[in-house]
Amino acid sequence: MYSDIVILRGLLNTPKHGYEIKKYIERVTGGLLNNNTLYPALRRFEQRGEIEKVAEETAPGRPPRTVYRITDKGRERLRALLGTADTTLLTKDEEFQVRVGLFDLLPELDRRRIIEVRRECVEHSLAAQEEMAAAAGHEPWGLRVLRFNIERHRLELAWLDELEAALPQPSLSRSPSPSSSPGESA
Repeated sequence: MYSDIVILRGLLNTPKHGYEIKKYIERVTGGLLNNNTLYPALRRFEQRGEIEKVAEETAPGRPPRTVYRITDKGRERLRALLGTADTTLLTKDEEFQVRVGLFDLLPELDRRRIIEVRRECVEHSLAAQEEMAAAAGHEPWGLRVLRFNIERHRLELAWLDELEAALPQPSLSRSPSPSSSPGESA
């Protein structure tokens, strides 16, 4: 899912050809997306009507490059992928982080759900790491790894608190309905 999200996101603002998409992904993720992932994904998106070919660039001595643009259906697909809060996916750092990085594309309810699911994953992993550390005995190197992971999980829980605090706070009181006057009770 991660690769689909970053490919579609790469087309969100401007049409691009495959090489430009690869460079965009390299710039924002620090990683490379190989051609065996990118081009089959582009074909799949095109077959489903999520992207469309808009031009073909040619340059002397180079093969032609097809330029793609995201469609409304592709924007819907991107939002659906981003809104997925499956526990199996959100245990993976890159899956969680790409969603947080694109929170501006998601409604508040989806943002909250994603943070809650990730929090459950991190808390579960933290508890397991703490349990192993308690039983580690005198294995100094293994204990170092466990302590590192425990600290990392605690830092992430603090970060999740920050993310949650940055979301608009749900209102605690309901305003009166337009049909009721100030003296009426609902």
